[in-house]
Amino acid sequence: MKKKVFQKAGLISAALLLVLSTVGCNTNGIGNTDNKTPNLTIYTQSATYEGAVGGYMGKVMKDKLNVSLNVMPNSVGGSSRFETKMATGNLGDMVLFTSSDDFKKAIEAGSVLDLKEDLDQMPNVSRFKEAITRMEDSFGGVYGIPTGVSDVNNVTQLDPVSIPSLRFDYYQELGTPEIKEYWDYYDVIKKMVEAHPTTENGDKFYGMSLFSEWDGRSVNMAKQIALSYGFTSTDGVNSYDFIMPHGTEDKIEKILDENSYYLQALKWYNKFYQNGMLDEDSVSQTWEDYLAKANKGQSALWVYGYMGTLNYNPSNLEMVKRGKGYKRIPFSNLMASEAKTSTVGGRWFWAISSTSENKEASIKVLDYFYSDEGALNYHLGPEGLFWQKNDKGEPELTELGKSPVDSVVPDEFGGGKTGDTFKYMFNGAALDENTINSTIKAPMNKTTWKSYLQDNAELLDQNWTEHYEGALSAKEYLLKNNMLASYTVVNVPNFKYDDQLAVKRDQVGEIIKELSWKMIYARNDAEFSSLQAEMIQKAKSLGYDECVVFEEQAARAWFEARKAAK
Repeated sequence: MKKKVFQKAGLISAALLLVLSTVGCNTNGIGNTDNKTPNLTIYTQSATYEGAVGGYMGKVMKDKLNVSLNVMPNSVGGSSRFETKMATGNLGDMVLFTSSDDFKKAIEAGSVLDLKEDLDQMPNVSRFKEAITRMEDSFGGVYGIPTGVSDVNNVTQLDPVSIPSLRFDYYQELGTPEIKEYWDYYDVIKKMVEAHPTTENGDKFYGMSLFSEWDGRSVNMAKQIALSYGFTSTDGVNSYDFIMPHGTEDKIEKILDENSYYLQALKWYNKFYQNGMLDEDSVSQTWEDYLAKANKGQSALWVYGYMGTLNYNPSNLEMVKRGKGYKRIPFSNLMASEAKTSTVGGRWFWAISSTSENKEASIKVLDYFYSDEGALNYHLGPEGLFWQKNDKGEPELTELGKSPVDSVVPDEFGGGKTGDTFKYMFNGAALDENTINSTIKAPMNKTTWKSYLQDNAELLDQNWTEHYEGALSAKEYLLKNNMLASYTVVNVPNFKYDDQLAVKRDQVGEIIKELSWKMIYARNDAEFSSLQAEMIQKAKSLGYDECVVFEEQAARAWFEARKAAK
């Protein structure tokens, strides 16, 4: 995911470089008596925050490593600065890539360092041997480290993003009717909107709200529905633009196939528009706009399920206590596709710029991010602030940890707001939050903790659990009912379009994206059908079929690799 999920609200002194021959994988209390505090710049493709890392996370970095961090985003006003920054040698000290193509360009241009000879200084990074091997196999050196690594390949305890959340109290008002297919949510939503045309605060209550800021070479939110039927847009290493491979079966769907989930999704969204239930700002609103509407509960259904449970609910605790708010509502034929925790890492990469004047400091900071303590601070903040251990040694939230994301952090911890996280500021988790952390003996994702799910359950949660066979989470319910298509991320090559085909890919993508949105806003079925025919014809004339063949080859290589890994 690109930006933050929750609403928001050189680095090491020379003395530090003499310390660390005894630093192990889980030992990170690095001291420094030098008063000089180097400043490192992180150039990130995954967030839009710009400025210093301050507040409580700034204090963590100062206390642990005697460093300060500054963040420089890649995108300003929606435009990438990567080519310009690389050409001028201004990629900062540490670079967070979300594009494997850009990562390869940086390698070819000599803009990032090969860290192979430096791994002996990076004990925490080096423990992820399969991830290191993948970098050498795919890129010819250790020019970066994959994000989202884990020491095991396990099904996570996290609710899949693809399970939508709906106003559960409104669903109860309707008698909790069975929903067999994704498309059947429509009838439920229509009745919700008819009964509740506005929110409790008087804002318009839409049946559906969308946004376009995360679109790639198609409408991203139209691709999401296929994830509820076992398909995926990524194998964990590569992203696919025009096909969707199945997570556990050897089958592939092309997004412009007749009756593909993508085309069905466009038709479904258009149905909301034609019947006056689509947020009219969907095509133009930003992520920030979308978040604001999520916090106010302005859509009956959120395609990304966490928008209801992790945005609206925490911001409206009094409602939740009264049994009102959003919960995941799986449909009967759901088969949710999701990746397991990955020993080879994900699709993003941390790297160190070749123009950095603070290589040694950057190495120490990067290694800290890949330590258990560094990961714990990234995902949860320092112990005692948002979380603590109970008498059984289990993690639980503090009162501040249960509060809304714009709550004030005490000065003793560094100040700022609770939402001022690393995820918000540069969004590049080195370790998967769903892997078990050695310090807390639990995943670093607080929403999976028993204390979070049970001990803090409000009336809304209790009502949901009662309806869903005693399950404390949607994931527990899915596992119990065999509704999960969990796949292993394996070491496959990072594919790259050649220059000629990449031009066709981009042209095809622009046409698909442009006409897909026009289809969503079609005034009637005839206009929708005409636009669909135009989109398919133009996409094919520009090289869609060639792009599909290229991506299918990569997907079949993934199918073979995951068979071999079993």
